[in-house]
Parts: sequence; C-alpha cells; structure tokens
Amino acid sequence: MISAFIQLKKFIAPFGLTDADFEKLIQDCEVVNFKKRDVIMKEDEKHGYIYFLSKGIIRHFVLTIDGKISTYGFRTENMLITGYGLHNFQNQYRSLVSVECLENCEMVKISYDALKYLEENSRDALKAARFLSEVHIIHLVKFIISADTKSLAERYYELESQFPNIHQRIPQHIIADYLRISRVHLARIKKIKINM
Repeated sequence: MISAFIQLKKFIAPFGLTDADFEKLIQDCEVVNFKKRDVIMKEDEKHGYIYFLSKGIIRHFVLTIDGKISTYGFRTENMLITGYGLHNFQNQYRSLVSVECLENCEMVKISYDALKYLEENSRDALKAARFLSEVHIIHLVKFIISADTKSLAERYYELESQFPNIHQRIPQHIIADYLRISRVHLARIKKIKINM
C-alpha cells in the first residue's frame, strides 16, 4: 500500500472506519503533489474533493475587503483539508476559505462522491465522517474563541505547541498575520520567550 494511504488509514482508524470501508474509500482516491505557493482551493468556488495532507504544510486564508490576505489556520502532516466547503451545503459546498501550499505538499485526494457513497452504505463510515467533520470544525471555532479569550502570548504558545517547528517551515509574516500582529511585535514575543 502507498505510504500516503497508510498514513490516512492510521489517521482514520480511531474514528471507527472498518478495513473494508477503507479499502472501498481508497479505490476512489489518488495521491497528488502540489508545489509551494500553489492555491489548491479558492474561496467561494465549488470543490468536489477534500485532501489528507501526508507531507507539507498549508494555510487557510481569505482576502479582506481591502484586498489583503488574512490567515485563519494551518494544516500539516496527518490532517484533513476541506476549505470548509464540505460543511457548506447551503452554498453548494463552496469553499469558505482559500488553501495555499506553504511547502511542496503530497496529499491524498478524496472525492465527495466517495465519501457520500460510504456514508450512505456504511453505518461505521457515517459515524467516522461525523467525528472527522466535528474535529475539523472545532479547529476553526477554537481559533475564533482564542482570539477573544486568550492573550497574545497564550495564542503564540498555543500555535507553537500545535505546530512545534512552524518557525522553520513558513515565513514569519504569515505567522504574524495569523496572530493578527506586526512582524515587529512577533519578534518581541519571540525574544521574550527566549529570555524566559
């Protein structure tokens, strides 16, 4: 079995998908590669796929009303990427955010049709899909709540805890954008941490 599929199987296993259902699922999947800076999903466009990230790191972003990029989150190895289109059935599954590769990435491309077929034909698959959706949505909700309830230092440490080597993998201006601060402010926070 291809390495990326093995990673996907390990990721899904705790959610209760059977081996038989997993084999059905990967019949309609393919391993795809993207280059750094590729935008694989665009905000407000329909997408018939989700992705499982086996190598690399991506960011979710939107364009603000003044045309600037606003970063809403990151995904790295062994995480799902949906652009939240999968959850946006009221708007024909259009992506709510854009998804950009911040490194060269390898992913498993999974069609909505394959997911829908499994959900309709397997009780275990339906349960696994629900759990996976909940996990994905909770990441975004936590980001929103953290912005209003945690200090900047707490959000910085939370980001480092979730993505331990993020500073080596992506430009500092993207991290500053995610934290909603300037690069100068980010440098101060990093300096405080080093001196602690």
